Amino acid sequence: FNNLLFVFLLLLEKQLTASNCLGILAMAEAMQCTELYNMAKAYALQIFPEVANQEEILNISKDDFISYMSNDSLNTKAEELVYETVIKWIKKDAAIRAQYAAELLAVVRLPFIHPSYLLNVVDNEELIKSSEACRDLVNEAKRYHMLPHARQEMQTPRTRPRLSAGVAEVIVLVGGRQMIGMNQRALTAVTCLNPQNNKWYPLASLPFYDREFFSVVSAGDNIYLSGGMESGVTLADVWCYMSLLDNWNLVSRMTVPRCRHNSLVYDGKIYTIGGVGVAGNVDHVERYDTITNQWETIAPLPKAVHSAAATVCGGKIYVFGGVNEAGRAAGVLQSYIPQTNSWSFIESPMIDNKYAPAVTLNGFIFILGGAYARATTIYDPEKGNIKAGPNMNHSRQFCSAVVLDGKIYATGGIVSSEGPALGNMEAYDPKTNTWTLLPNMPCPVFRHGCVAIKKYIQSG
Repeated sequence: FNNLLFVFLLLLEKQLTASNCLGILAMAEAMQCTELYNMAKAYALQIFPEVANQEEILNISKDDFISYMSNDSLNTKAEELVYETVIKWIKKDAAIRAQYAAELLAVVRLPFIHPSYLLNVVDNEELIKSSEACRDLVNEAKRYHMLPHARQEMQTPRTRPRLSAGVAEVIVLVGGRQMIGMNQRALTAVTCLNPQNNKWYPLASLPFYDREFFSVVSAGDNIYLSGGMESGVTLADVWCYMSLLDNWNLVSRMTVPRCRHNSLVYDGKIYTIGGVGVAGNVDHVERYDTITNQWETIAPLPKAVHSAAATVCGGKIYVFGGVNEAGRAAGVLQSYIPQTNSWSFIESPMIDNKYAPAVTLNGFIFILGGAYARATTIYDPEKGNIKAGPNMNHSRQFCSAVVLDGKIYATGGIVSSEGPALGNMEAYDPKTNTWTLLPNMPCPVFRHGCVAIKKYIQSG
């Protein structure tokens, strides 16, 4: 039977064309013939530009059309072609299909359509103009183009590049430390993971050696590394990794040297918060304008801390715990309102984190690991509640974390003061409320940076 099936598939493979592959795909699904289905699907996805010019695609069912057009592997160099195919499919039987316009438009990755095409073509399409839901999708794409600094907060299926685009949302690991026996060694490598194919790619290495306790943040699709310590000297240097050029360049220095600090982005500006200065903990906070290349000092922290967990949520900056001037867990939550340039704080025994990252997902703040723990702590800013979340699979101190495509990724870290450093990462899915271990990183690492950006990845 297997030989007969193989011969049958070989014959059908030779018969596949742009004009019949979708029909054969539907037939294979109805016959529950997995091999034929996979073959026809791969073929149809690969030759989408030719399929888009055939009459067959206009006659398939709505569900089949959405399944095909929404696939990450749809091979198209221009999302405009996807849009045009959607409009043609609707207009083939507009009296029936127009009611599904918003559902169908949602399969188009509108943020990847050229702005001039959005304004001159999409905006003027009557099907779009007559649907509020369609206009909302178009406005979402416009905001994506107009506010590059806020793209990390605009994550939807439509902001995920297709594999064929050559652009991918990647997780970038920046520098850090390795454990060699009981000794530490600096790591200058910068690598990125494309979660769509689980492949790692090398990026330009750090332009210095043996720097630690720096802070890393992404703004737009560039990466900024600030401060740190090198040969016992606390630094104010700031380096920018330019994604398009794949290189590192010095930008304006911070006004205060610092290490073990936090950095984050709010409204397109980079904030560096607290840390350890030349003479101990600093309460100093400053922000950097990536357009003017200038720093300005803003209101100081009420409590000077280092190695805290910091993130942005709901228009506020939150700084959890950290280490106080006495070298103990700070036990304080500090929050900053940028519009009024003011801080407030509350003390709580439940806030005992240090050496742990914080990220924001779906309106909640997650604090991960620290103190050689597996714990996940969840803070609800609206209610002011703190609760325990699901434990990670590994204890992680000095790990780093990032949110991408609706999931939290925890990377690396160290299990105890004697090691070992972790060479794996794990992902938290809010739909299942569970952590899942992922394939290993290029090497074990801790005290590293971890951010997400969009990056052009060469095939191969």
